[in-house]
Amino acid sequence: MLDVDRLTVVYQRPRWPLRFVVKTAADEDHTALTDVSLGADRGEVVGIVGPNGAGKSTLLRAITSLVAPTSGEIRFDGVPVDPTSHRQRASFGLSLPDDRSFYWRLTGRQNLEYFAALVGLDADAAASRIDQMMTDRKLAHRDKALFGYSSGMLAQLGLGRALLHDPPLLILDEPTRSLDPLAAEEFCALLRDQAADGKAVLLATHRLEDVVAACDRVIALVEGRAVWSGSASEIDGDVSGLGAHLRDIVASVESGGL
Repeated sequence: MLDVDRLTVVYQRPRWPLRFVVKTAADEDHTALTDVSLGADRGEVVGIVGPNGAGKSTLLRAITSLVAPTSGEIRFDGVPVDPTSHRQRASFGLSLPDDRSFYWRLTGRQNLEYFAALVGLDADAAASRIDQMMTDRKLAHRDKALFGYSSGMLAQLGLGRALLHDPPLLILDEPTRSLDPLAAEEFCALLRDQAADGKAVLLATHRLEDVVAACDRVIALVEGRAVWSGSASEIDGDVSGLGAHLRDIVASVESGGL
């Protein structure tokens, strides 16, 4: 389904003369990812974990063509990703934290209607799917302008948008960060259901309990490199075991052991 081969992303500082008018966070080029390879098959939930700044969000943005890779290749079903292909872009559902692509003066339903049109759903199919998403995400009776939404409601709306057109691949960046514990638990069960229906899921998260509850495989990123891949069950299948293992990995990388 999804294959990422030796992906490298370097954020380059603006070249002359733009460097004098464009403000950047650093004066030097920054390598966010180095030779990262991974895959996600249908029916599989793959977790991406790692410390802050490890490159998790950059990886997901590169897969979805929001960031241009410096080198490497990304393929959907064996076909290299084409950023201009509407068909390929419609093949995944994306949820990002603090998503600013929503229209804040529209209601949640109006936002979903807009995005349904972008992915090519006809009016009847869109209305049915939007009703389902608003109900499933517990937003049906909270349809108001987005500037009145709580952070948890916005997270639920983002999940609804990712699932709206029933894509074969879900790419989710910190989807449960603003959810309460019960909602996060329900969401992990939803991911397992989506995988059982034949979807591939790529999940970047800081919540180790989500990794243990939802993921078949786990990939650890540290300093922009994929340094470990395995299953949660290999690490006792619990949060404490996974957390201890990841701490050992990070410490080894920082000490130059990996």
